Amino acid sequence: MEQVLHISAEPISLRVKDAARYMGVKDPDYVRSLVDQGYLRARKAPGTKTLLISVQSIHDYLGDHK
Repeated sequence: MEQVLHISAEPISLRVKDAARYMGVKDPDYVRSLVDQGYLRARKAPGTKTLLISVQSIHDYLGDHK
């Protein structure tokens, strides 16, 4: 019997708008406020103004367990 392996890849980080959608919130400013308050980890994409939110920090904040 042949075994099939399904691999689900999750991004390491998301732009603010995408992070808001991922978290199920409508307002990207809410995500920015969570970053400002230290609840989510984020960094600037090199050479841009784009803020990238750590997907792991989203899971930590939401209390997701893997």
